[in-house]
Amino acid sequence: MLYYALGSSLITADEMFSPTTTEKIADFTAGLIGNKKVETVKFSTGTLDKKNFVRSFSSTATKPPIAFQPIGLGLPLTVMIREVYTGKYPKGNLFGSKKDLLVTSAIKSIASFEAKPKALNFLVNGVKSGSRLERPAASSQGTPIVFYSPALLERSLTLDLTMVFDNFPQETFDQIGNFFTAAGGLPIFLAQSAYLIGAGMLVKLFGDIGEAIFDGNPNFVSSDAIDIFLPGSPPIPPGFVLITSDNVDQTDPDFREQYQVNQNGQVVDRSGKVYKGEVPYIVISLDGTKTDEYNSFTPTAASAAVLSRFFGVKNKQEQSLDILLNALKLYNDFSYRQQIDQLDIQIAGMPDGAEKDTLVKKREALVKNIMQEILKPKS
Repeated sequence: MLYYALGSSLITADEMFSPTTTEKIADFTAGLIGNKKVETVKFSTGTLDKKNFVRSFSSTATKPPIAFQPIGLGLPLTVMIREVYTGKYPKGNLFGSKKDLLVTSAIKSIASFEAKPKALNFLVNGVKSGSRLERPAASSQGTPIVFYSPALLERSLTLDLTMVFDNFPQETFDQIGNFFTAAGGLPIFLAQSAYLIGAGMLVKLFGDIGEAIFDGNPNFVSSDAIDIFLPGSPPIPPGFVLITSDNVDQTDPDFREQYQVNQNGQVVDRSGKVYKGEVPYIVISLDGTKTDEYNSFTPTAASAAVLSRFFGVKNKQEQSLDILLNALKLYNDFSYRQQIDQLDIQIAGMPDGAEKDTLVKKREALVKNIMQEILKPKS
């Protein structure tokens, strides 16, 4: 379940999008943008005021915070995992209390019917209950990046997150670890039940290894809507979002009363002490900073979806896909260019007004999503 971190409160989507809250948040945001006096907004679990409104995050206690950038249609969007807390998992057994942890993500537009590929974000050896992971270590596999778009076209996204605890064979770590290293900081994707794609390579895992990773029973499962610019809902501010697998009000009724997300993306109590209870959670951030090194993220994810029907690779065998991936990226660019050409025809015959302005903004976003300069329109 998804909770928005606003000031000292953690609020549900129902409270966030209630008419009363919508109006208060809109007035508060407009006041901040206009450098006007703003009234404190009271929620069921806390308050939102000028002092506790988290518009930035701090990497250290001594350095000034780095500001989150606005998000919305036509603007960049990065969705990143900021903290994974395992809570009561994994539960001990005869073989010990530590297990290997796999964190995966999948994200798609509300308008998309096809299932999207599953990205492998974290793969950590020997995790115990109550473990806190901000990001994979430099010497281990994984990446906290869940999604990036240079110019968002989708009004609403659906985000799936899972945690799976198991004892994976060492060869699994070696094989996947090599992929993470070659992928240059971007995740590898599950293209089919035992196929992985990343860094221009497709590899088929041994059947038993693929089954152990992808057919296990997740201890943490969430699927939530992220409404960036959905009519009838207030624009979501950039910042932190807390995600739990269950309704935290049922598992721990005092959780949202006692805890909040601080400027480091950590769940802490009112005195600043980090949470050490049994509720597992993942904190993500939504940010509009333009990041060129993530540009290949979305085309690679799209390619992984297309390649879900790729065949002819034997166990533990790799096959180069650079040529095919580049062709698919060009196809993505070509599709965007076709949409731009169609919009140009519409815009040319429209009078000035709000409808035309909307199409112009959509055109600008489409242009930003084209990777190859040769396919970008000259004007």
